Amino acid sequence: MVLTPVQVPAGCFPIEVVQFWRGQNASGQPFPLHWVIFVRTCGSNGNYYHVLGNIDTFTVVIERNKPQRNAHYWRGDHTIGFVAPQHLGVLEAALWHVPVVRHDPTWNTQRWVNEALRTLRSVNIFVDPEVTMAKLQTQMACLLEAWENGEI
Repeated sequence: MVLTPVQVPAGCFPIEVVQFWRGQNASGQPFPLHWVIFVRTCGSNGNYYHVLGNIDTFTVVIERNKPQRNAHYWRGDHTIGFVAPQHLGVLEAALWHVPVVRHDPTWNTQRWVNEALRTLRSVNIFVDPEVTMAKLQTQMACLLEAWENGEI
């Protein structure tokens, strides 16, 4: 693995990047994995922060108190930071304002997550300073391979 999972202090909520399978296009090429930010708030449940839609309808969505795994589509997760419960509102307000790009075929949920992590840092939510887009993509690719090999 490229990145070490962040150690979350007692009383704080872990911030994870989770990836999900999206299937394949008509020629059999896999779509880019769907990335989300997941804040685990109680056991395996927590809040999803992500972008849904398609190239002309992308929008930020917050889903609260949901289980972390969708066993059929889940392809791995990595803890990249943490937030104190009393700062969850700051995190949510910041993520609502992360820009969404429409009508650009090169833009996807992975790019939104990268921008979201920068935004969280700017409002003093702890995100591992070692996490860059390149390292996170490599980490998530390693997790996908581990999933494909039955290791996770």
